[in-house]
Order: sequence, then C-alpha cells, then structure tokens
Amino acid sequence: MQKKDYREIPYNFTSADDRLIINQLFGQEVWDDLQELRNLRITGRSARLVMRFMGDLFILHRNPFLYQELIESQRRRQQFFKTAEEDLSIIEKAATIGRTGSEQSTKVLNLVNICRDRLAKLKTEISNVQGRRSQILKKLTPIVGKENVWFDPFTLISHATDATDWRLFLPVAVVRPATEDQVSPVMAAIDELGLHVIPRGGGTGLTGGCVPVAADCVIINTEKLTTIYPIEYREFSHLTNGDRMVPVMKVEAGVVTSDAMACATRDKLVFATDPTSAWASTIGGNIAENAGGKTAVLWGTAIDNLLSFNIAMPGKGLVNVRRIEHPMRKILPGDTVSYEVTDQTDTLKKRIDLGSEDIRKKGLWKDITNKALKGLPGLQKEGVDGVITSAEFVLYKAYERKITFCLEFYGEDMDEASKVIVEISEEFTNEGEEALIALEHFDEEYIKAIQYKFKAARSEHPKAVLLIDMVGHNSDQINRGRKRLETLLANYANTEIFTAQDADEAARFWRDRKRLGAISARTNAFKLNEDIVLPLSALAEFTRFVDNYNIEEDIYNKEQVIHSIIGYLRTAEPIEDPDWLEAKIPKAMDLCQDTLSKLALRTKESVRHEAYIKKLMADLLELFSGYQKVLASIEEIYRQVRSKRIVIATHMHAGDGNNHVNIPVFSNDREMMRRAEKTAEDVMAKAVELDGVVSGEHGIGITKMKFLEESRRQELAAYRKAIDPRGLMSPGMLSDPEIINKVFTPSFNLLELEARILQHGSLETLAAKISKCVRCGKCMAGCCVYYPGSNIFMHPRNKNMVIGSLIEALLYDIQRSHQPRFNQMKNLEEIADHCTMCGKCLTPCPVNIDTAEVSVLERSILSDLGYKHTAPATQLSLTYLKNRNKVFNSVFRKGVLEWGSELQQLGTRLLQKVPEKLKEKDWQYVTMLKSPMMPAPTKTLWAWLPECLANEALMLKPAGEPVKTVFYFPGCGSERLYSNISMAAIYILLKNNVRVVLPPPFLCCGFPSKVNAKKKMHDEITLRNTIILSQIREMLGYLVFDKFVISCGTCREAIHDAGAEEIFDCEVQDVSRFVLENSSRNFEGQKNSAVLYHAPCHDSLEGEGVSLVRQIAGEVKHAANCCSEAGTLAISRPDISYKMMQRKRESIEAAKAGINGEPTIVTNCPSCISGLGRNRDLGVKPEHLAVMLAKALGGDSWESEFTELLGNRVEKVTF
Repeated sequence: MQKKDYREIPYNFTSADDRLIINQLFGQEVWDDLQELRNLRITGRSARLVMRFMGDLFILHRNPFLYQELIESQRRRQQFFKTAEEDLSIIEKAATIGRTGSEQSTKVLNLVNICRDRLAKLKTEISNVQGRRSQILKKLTPIVGKENVWFDPFTLISHATDATDWRLFLPVAVVRPATEDQVSPVMAAIDELGLHVIPRGGGTGLTGGCVPVAADCVIINTEKLTTIYPIEYREFSHLTNGDRMVPVMKVEAGVVTSDAMACATRDKLVFATDPTSAWASTIGGNIAENAGGKTAVLWGTAIDNLLSFNIAMPGKGLVNVRRIEHPMRKILPGDTVSYEVTDQTDTLKKRIDLGSEDIRKKGLWKDITNKALKGLPGLQKEGVDGVITSAEFVLYKAYERKITFCLEFYGEDMDEASKVIVEISEEFTNEGEEALIALEHFDEEYIKAIQYKFKAARSEHPKAVLLIDMVGHNSDQINRGRKRLETLLANYANTEIFTAQDADEAARFWRDRKRLGAISARTNAFKLNEDIVLPLSALAEFTRFVDNYNIEEDIYNKEQVIHSIIGYLRTAEPIEDPDWLEAKIPKAMDLCQDTLSKLALRTKESVRHEAYIKKLMADLLELFSGYQKVLASIEEIYRQVRSKRIVIATHMHAGDGNNHVNIPVFSNDREMMRRAEKTAEDVMAKAVELDGVVSGEHGIGITKMKFLEESRRQELAAYRKAIDPRGLMSPGMLSDPEIINKVFTPSFNLLELEARILQHGSLETLAAKISKCVRCGKCMAGCCVYYPGSNIFMHPRNKNMVIGSLIEALLYDIQRSHQPRFNQMKNLEEIADHCTMCGKCLTPCPVNIDTAEVSVLERSILSDLGYKHTAPATQLSLTYLKNRNKVFNSVFRKGVLEWGSELQQLGTRLLQKVPEKLKEKDWQYVTMLKSPMMPAPTKTLWAWLPECLANEALMLKPAGEPVKTVFYFPGCGSERLYSNISMAAIYILLKNNVRVVLPPPFLCCGFPSKVNAKKKMHDEITLRNTIILSQIREMLGYLVFDKFVISCGTCREAIHDAGAEEIFDCEVQDVSRFVLENSSRNFEGQKNSAVLYHAPCHDSLEGEGVSLVRQIAGEVKHAANCCSEAGTLAISRPDISYKMMQRKRESIEAAKAGINGEPTIVTNCPSCISGLGRNRDLGVKPEHLAVMLAKALGGDSWESEFTELLGNRVEKVTF
C-alpha cells in the first residue's frame, strides 16, 4: 500500500511531497502518526479521504483563485465545508468500528479532531478576510490611495515568487507607493496592523529573496518609484587627480536598470551597475543584493558605484546612507570605505568604516556573504532591514571606441579555455587606456541549449565561448589592444578568435549571451541557479571539477537507463509469441551487462561520447524487432531516464571569477531534485575549498541559506534584532538554514499528467505553450500592457505564472466536483484581453514563447467554452469589416463612423463638465468618452475610383512608361476608414511611374477577426482572400509583380499568413518604403520642420521608420510606446486602452519638448492614426507616412492631382 515517494495527497501539482505538505499544515507529530497508520491500512478508503482533505487545504493555501471564490461565493463556501465535514465524519465512523486496534483508532480519532480544528480555523479565517482587508484599506488608503492597495488573485500569485519559482506563502496584500515619501508611513501603518513587510522591485531575484516565507506579509512593490532626476555635475574637493567635477545620477528605487543605463548613455556616460537582468531589475533590488554585471570587471558592483541612498527603516523613518570621499573607481584591496548614516533631520547617527576585506574576501572581486557589514543599512541586506527608496550613483565617462570579440574554445576539455581566461584577465588591467569592459563566458551545455551557431570552420562543437568587449579612448588604443589580444592567443591552437566588424555584428554576438535562460527549457523552466566567486587562479581547477562531475553524472544516468531496461525485461509481456520473446531475453541481458562493464572502465569513448549507449539501443531494437510493445517500452525508458540526467551548466563573468552554476531539474521528481541538491552542495563545497565564496551577486535568499557561514548568520541576526526587534521586515528570510527544505515550486510536469482533462478546450496546448517560461522578465520592457504609472501589470511573465494557477484551479474544480466545471475561465478573460498582439515579447524571450499566439489561443478557448465576451461595438465593427456590400458599407459609414464619431466627440466635451468623481469611474461607457475619436474623411477610396464589381480588379497605369508593377492591398483602415491613406499610397506609386493593381472593393485582411477569436469568420475571410488573389494573379499571369504593397502592418502579417508572397512570387512590403527605396527624388530642399515618429506595434517598416522619415523631413524625434488603439481593443476594452494612452501621452510630451508649434506625428498604420488622434489636445497632428510622402511629392494640392493622375488610364480586369 505504500508509495515510495509518498505523493498520495491529491490536487498537488507542485514539487512538495506529502511530508512537506503535512509538516507545513499540521506539524511533524501528525506526519509521524500518519506514517504509523499508513502500514495498517486495510482498504485505504479513510486514508484517501484524509489525503483529500490535506489536498484541499494545501491548494487553498497556495491558489488565490480558489481561495477568493470561497470568499465571494456563499454557495461554494457552504458546499466546501459541508463536504469536508462529511468526509471527516466518514473517517471518524470507520475508526469507531475499528479493525486496527484501539491505539490506532485513538490516533485516527485524534487526527480527525486536529483536522476539524484546522477546518474551523479556515472557516473563521475566510469569514474574516473581508474585514481584515477593509482594515488594511482604512490604514493605507489615506497614504497611497485605494488604487495602490491590491488583494486580487492575479497580483497575489505574481508576487508569491521571483525568478526562482520557489514559494511558500501568498502575501496578504501588495502595496505600490507612488512617491518616495509614502514608503515610511506605509511601513508604520503595516506595523500597527501587526503585519510584516517584504520589499520587492522587478522580481528578477535568483535566490528567492522577496518570496514570502512567513504568513501575514504585505509586499511593498517599488515599481511605481520610477523618477530619474537630471544628471548633475558635482564638485568633489577631495579628488586630487583629474577633474573634480563628477557626473552624478539620482534615481528612485523602482527605476529599471536599463532605463538608468540608457539615460546615462544619452549623455555619453556610463551607469556601471549593470546586472544581467538589467531589462527588468530595479535600482532598489540592485542595492539590496549588491548586484553587478558584465562591467563589474572594470567598475565593480553596486557598492563600488553608490554615492548615497535613502532607506525606510522600521521605527526610524527615512534614513540616508552616504559614502565619504568616493575615489570614483571600484574598491581595491587595502581601501577603507567609509559611510555616514543620517536621519530625516540630517542628524548624523553613526559613521561606519569598512576595510576592503570586510567587503570582499581576500583575492576575490565579488563577495556578498558578509551581510552585516558592521551595521551598514540596506547594502546587500536583501530587504531584511528596510525598503530602499532612492539612490545616487557615480557615473563614468564613456569610452569613445569599442570592439567586440568572440572566442571559441575547442578540444576535449576546458583546460585551455581556463588558461586563456586567466591570462587575458591578468594582461588587461584598467590603466585608463585600452581595457576590458566585459568578459563573459558560457560552456558547452549552454551552447547546446541555445543552439549556438559556431563560427569556426571546424566539424566539432566548441567546448565554450567567451565574449569580450574591449574599449579605448581612440583608435590607436583599440588597435593596440587587439594586437595584444591576438598575440596572447597565438600560442593556443584550440582557441579561435572572431572580431565584430560593426555594431550590428557585435549585437549579434551578444544576442546569444542573452538567451542563456533556455538552459532550463527541457525541464519546463525549473533549475537550481547558483552563483559562486572564485579566485582567478582557481578557474582551471573548477572547470575540471565541473567537467568531471558532468561525466560521472552522465555515466551514472546511462547506468540507470540500462538497469531500468533490465528491470523491465524481467517482467516484459508480449502481446503474442511469448516463447520467442523469452528466448531473446538472455541475449538482451548479456548486451546490457557488457555495456555496463564498458562504462565502468571510464575510457575516453565511454565518458566523452554516446557510442556505447547508442550501440546498446541499436542492438536491442534489432533484437526485439517486431515486438512493438517491447520496443516502445524500451525507447520510452531510454527517453524518460535520459531526460533526468543531472547537468551542471556554467556561465561566468570571467574577469572577476563570478561563476553562475545552473542545474536544470524536473521539480516534481523528488529523486532528481535530491540529486540536483547534492550536486549544488558539492559545487558550493568546492568553491569554499578553492578559497571562493557561495555568492557574488545573486544574494543568499532561500537557495543558499544553508551554505552561509554560521558566524555570518549570527552577525546578521544581531544586527536585525537591534534595528527591528519586532521583526517587521522579511520574517523568516536570511535566518533559517533549512528554509530550502520547506518551500515548493509549481510543476507543469504534473499538470501535464492530467492530459485527458486538459485536452478539453485546448487547455493542454495552452499549458504546453507557457510551461517553459523562465520568469526572467525580458518581456517586461516592451510590453504594451505593462505600465506601473497607469496600474497595468499584465506583462507575459506575470500572466504565465497566473495561467499556471488558473489551470491548477480548473483541474481542482473538475476533479473535486466530478463534473466539467469551467467557472475559473472567467479569470482567464481578463488575462487574454490584456494583449495588443504586438509580438514584441517574442524576440527577447529565451525560450521563444509567442504571447500574441498564446493570447489568441486563450480567446479561442474562452469562446469555445462560452466565456468570451465580445463588446457590441466590436461585434458591429467585425460585421462591417467582413461585409462587402456597398449599400451596407455606405449606411454604416454614415450612421456609425460619421454620426457616431461626432456624438462621441460631443460626449467627450460634455464629460469635461461633470464632477471629478464621475470622471474617475471605470465604467466602460464613461471611459469611452475620456478621449475624443479621430474624425474620418467623409468618403471611402472608391468615391474617386470607377465602380468595380466583386469579381473585378483595377489596373491603374501611370502617365509615363511603367518602371515597376505592384499589387496594392489597401485594407479596411486605409480604404474604408482613412481613405486619404489609400489615395496617397496610389498617388505616390503613380507619381513614380509604378503600375498599380487593386483588388475589388472592401476586402478585409482578416486580422481583426483572428485576434477576437472569431475563427469561423477569420477562416472565411482568409479563404475568400486567397481565392480572389489567386484568380487575379492567374488572370494577370503575363505581368511580373515587383512587390505586394500594403499601408498597414497587420494587413502585412495577415496577407503573409494567407500566402500572398507565394501567389504573387514577390515580397510583401510597406508602400512608403517601396517608394522611398525606388524613387530618385531628393527631398533635401523640403526638410523644413521637425516631426515626431510613432512606430506601430505591428511595424510594416521593421524598425526603420525613423531613418525612412528622415529622408523627407527635418529633425525626426521618436515618440515611443503603443498608441493605445490596438485595433478593436479601444472599443472592446476602453478601460485598458485608456490606461495605455496615459503612457503614450507622456511619450508624446517628452518627444515634443523643444519643438515649436503643432508638429506632425507620423506613423505607418491606419489604426495608430485613430490612437494618436485621441491626443490632439497635446498639439500634435497625426499623419500616415504615405500622406506625408504624397505632400512631399505633390504639395498640399496632391489630392486634386490624384484625379488627374488616374485620367483614362484605369482598366478593369474581370476574374
């Protein structure tokens, strides 16, 4: 009756085994009793009911969607508690009948009483939740506003973990202060409520530092503290060498690292604290972890570059920590680093002097293990002593020249690579001339994971890759540095060097480094991720250690494959011919034993190659040829066991010895987890043995607490007790060495085991698409629906975590209610709606999750299950776009587009006069009136063209001899809505002597129906378009088409998917780009005024809009971010669109600064004209690039000339 891994608790889609769950819920004594009772089971029915009760409690503990449903639904609440009581009564009754002895019956009855007590506590807890939340709101609303206090399941689950995915408790609430001065009062209010505080920034931590590991925690999220103050030059009188005026940047704690870096770069300066997660990590977290990155080799980590910072501390308010006499360089051995700590009144509280070896162990360039730092607040404390709110950093002058190298190391081992790295590090020390600003390495496991395209003309794969950025102040220094590097490498035959020829190639070199998160794709995005620091002299020995460890683990795994096959063959039962099979078994056993013997020899062939195991598999498959069941079983054993191979993958900041060790592991496989944990322990022990330390920048958090020296733990504990006696800050963090044995992680592997249930409604496909998310946050920077300033936080990382919880809740509901219950799908709709389908998150994603595709799938699932709501305005628009009837189009245009637009604009003006409280409401129809729609032209394109039937195309011939021929697909936005765009497109083509073929009127590309989950409508439109385009092409077979042109990015995508490129045997291209690339016209004399440029989410110019607009305009300033229209999003979900628009308005105002008058804001998307048009009150005039180009070619009278250009040169083509 026993299960080896003790995973009998149902609804447990996590790494936690029964022991962990029961210990957490009830304690060790209950677990011991259950262990004793386990051996006395007769039918096991009572045991299953007990386990089901445990499963109920555990999933409610971790899943806020199910918990919230019990809070909100009285019927569900009553049903749950009634069922639980009935189950406990059944167990109690069975125990009183008693077939296990009186002592065991007593234990069972005692267990029932414990469960009833726990159930009563849960009932009380749920009934008190609303009151507790009201108390929290009452305290915090006067400080931060109601809109900045969050209790919803989406927010709670997205704050339950960080990049590690380890978790233990859900937070009680999440607070997002909007200003720095709100943080201290918020902390005081939380303290008064008897709750605890956990600080959080970007949530990119790799050790679980911001994970709630205790109950009753409120997370203070600093994402809204995003002010970057103007860079100022300050005089530092203590500096004796060089300029005393030094650039300083002040930033708030929620500023994303890459934003601070970009701000410095604009002034040709360097913000040197650049952790690898710069795309999402925030300043506060960088200081709390003492983070570094690739430039740490030159300028050090956060502690080296900090000038001062503010931190809100328990009972002390806002405290300032300032470094005295900063030398404007990184900390060197022998330095004394001094700080002054002052309170809110600027009164000096203490001075702290740190020696270089207080900060870093001797011989190391990174070390964050001394947490106490003699009582220095904030720095590398991981949030256990306060919330960092802002900081000032020293900036450095940027080097004028940079060159990038890629080194590939070959051979059988890493010895040469290690020697080269050490020699390069020792050769290039920072002496103010040529220097190494980055020295980044990754090994062969990463090379495989990211499918690295090696550059050397060799047949073998490299063992490792090293990327180098060398900088200098002039070309002579760079050339000298390159020669030094080439000379150094001349003696290393297995090292190949490649030099980036330009910035684009350098970016391609570095792109591989940014995709290292793919290492955990094979284990559904879970890995043990540790960083260690070693003396440079120890790198060679450590790489040998890793190499040998991987070899031993590989051989061990191969042996496990063979043992598993042997175990299977002993019991294999064929469907037919059992005697023949039995005769083959001895031969198979001999083959297995022979291979085991060869592996035991540890020869080069056995340790470096797959030859032996592959030969065994080939022999077995041949031996059992015809026995399909046996063959399938052997192949499945091989696949399953090999997938559980423990691999150490390393990448490092090679110049400072900071080595990142990753061990991908299936979180639900306890044996694999145990082996991976043992591997991590061995790595840490080796690091210490080599005079290294167990962390250089990741922190300690949960994952490394057991490796932190006891003396360091005691020093930190004494500091915390002195400054935070009640334990307000981060309870349980950095205090419990065994914490790693108490946390758990969700497991998509276990969700996939419920395949039959998930197959319903494509949920299995949805789970598979998001399961590889590594929570790195690379999707955040470009996401249109992530903007803390408007309280939208729906970037893909958050959504993927939440979808996992939703699927888990769905499986629980179905299994617990014994029927297909999909009520949780209502929560999926909110997630699905928050996507503009822009696809910007796909390119940076290391595991290639296409969130746009995922969102379409979500909407389709919702539609199939009857949970997708389509706004009436959206449904009406989709019907209009599909319909080609001229009368319907005319009536709709007049009644809806013209009159409706005028009414909406009137409503917008009236809304300005109503009370503020009404204007602030999120009601859909109020939100729709918050910004005026862009008025459309009064006619469609076809008002200027000859009447055309549904089976007729038009061929428009230029006045001169045609130089090229194109097919122009106008699309709905250019043809029906803003007809001046399609007119301009045709005009600029004819003006340049291009023959134009037009399809019949009112063809929609189908993209709007696709993204609104109208599959039938989309399929019909796509099929119709394919037929029409194919027939036109067949009829005009004598023409060679140079391009298929469009004036809309979504049309470009949809037409591409419909196969237009294959039909017309040419590329689909933006019409304006086509004209600019093929026109001989020079616009230099017309470049008078400055314009803004808005790049659409679906960019038909592929990121080259600014350079193209510069050909016809003067100064061009880029206005970043989504226009907020997003096709039908603005009418489907005006609440989302309005929040996005606030971000766009800020971008427009920033770009417009310094430009006089009302500048034109140019774009290349008709939908964006609508979105940008809602901001006309800012003094901008939206215009399509085709229209701008038409004005440049024909002046303001181009529309009049349009009719003349058509003349009698329009030919109808019947197809």
